Amino acid sequence: MTRRPGMALIQALLIVAALAAVAAALMQRTGRATERLAWHQQAAQAALYLDGGVEQLRAMLPGEGPVTLRQPWAQPRAGVRIGDATLSWQVEDLQGRFNLSVLLADPDEVWRDAFVRLARSQGLPASLARRIAARFAAQRGLSPAAPWSLPGDAGDGADLVAQLAVWPPQDGFNINTLSPPVLAALVPALPEATRSAILRHVAREPVADVPALIDWVQRTQGEGPATLMSLLPLTTGSHWFLARLEVRLDSLVLRRSVVLRSGGPTGRSAVILSMPEFD
Repeated sequence: MTRRPGMALIQALLIVAALAAVAAALMQRTGRATERLAWHQQAAQAALYLDGGVEQLRAMLPGEGPVTLRQPWAQPRAGVRIGDATLSWQVEDLQGRFNLSVLLADPDEVWRDAFVRLARSQGLPASLARRIAARFAAQRGLSPAAPWSLPGDAGDGADLVAQLAVWPPQDGFNINTLSPPVLAALVPALPEATRSAILRHVAREPVADVPALIDWVQRTQGEGPATLMSLLPLTTGSHWFLARLEVRLDSLVLRRSVVLRSGGPTGRSAVILSMPEFD
């Protein structure tokens, strides 16, 4: 039986349409693969820029001697050109926060009570704060090199988290960067006016050594406040810093949080913890 010309033409058109659909699908798949490859290359390049930013930051950190908020490391940077990208960062002295590692050796629960006061000042109930303190006290793996978080029943807890850190307890709290809530939690017997006077003095005249600060407190605030301040494990320097970096490359944005240790090994050995950040 012979085919009618019209039927043959329809079959031919169907074959051509099928081939065109297959070709379009292949081209679309190839285009997506090309886009994915370009995105991965861009992300790798942005990650390298972040590495360069971390190294640049590390070189800015102070070594030995007083660490104060007037130094270059403490000034946030935005829009710094690095290659064809822009880099922004801000750095915080972790030794100005409450050190969770002090909860690990706390037979008299002095540090636990200070933690509870701090947590309550940041909006957590006392019962929950005590449970969190007990959890940290039992967490023997606490280290600046390991991420940690509040338990799930603490809710967001962002205000409290911003006041907490982990570093070796022998390094002490840096009085030059100590946050007001942490100071209030550490020495609750100090009147608020006295704490404010001490922090204002430190902001005006960063402290070079702790005995000089205690002497100033004794002369201006009295023997009692000076004694309370002398009982704290204070220092005027720091070795532990938290840096938050952001790099923008075309439409790509990468963010990273990095814990850095100064005054010791250099290069990558100074990076204690590095974690990506997400919106």
